Amino acid sequence: MEAKVIIISVVKSNKSENNVWMVAITGEEQGKAYCKSPYKAMRFAFLLKKQTGYSIEDASLKALSEEIAKQKAEAAAAEPEKPEEQEAQQPEAEEKPKKQRKPRAKKEPKVVQMAPEPQQELIAFL
Repeated sequence: MEAKVIIISVVKSNKSENNVWMVAITGEEQGKAYCKSPYKAMRFAFLLKKQTGYSIEDASLKALSEEIAKQKAEAAAAEPEKPEEQEAQQPEAEEKPKKQRKPRAKKEPKVVQMAPEPQQELIAFL
């Protein structure tokens, strides 16, 4: 009998041209889940690992890690200039002073007193 393993693979989406990541357990039909990003697929795989105790397939984990690294590199390349470079390009005379905040007045705590309960007569039946 084979040990059950969590596998992650790329599948084509029926609704769009984007790729979707499928996370499943080998030998189980109902244990499939689809994730839109590789990062979410990895998070789900580790959640499934924690819940079931099954291990994640090494090849799947490696492919997923490479895809996440590739997406991070693309996002970093598409990002505009760093804020440090932008500050160096702006003249200092245009800087606006920050507004000063007024300190809040401290409120006194309200003291609430309970209304006295009326005395009740006790009647004993013998």
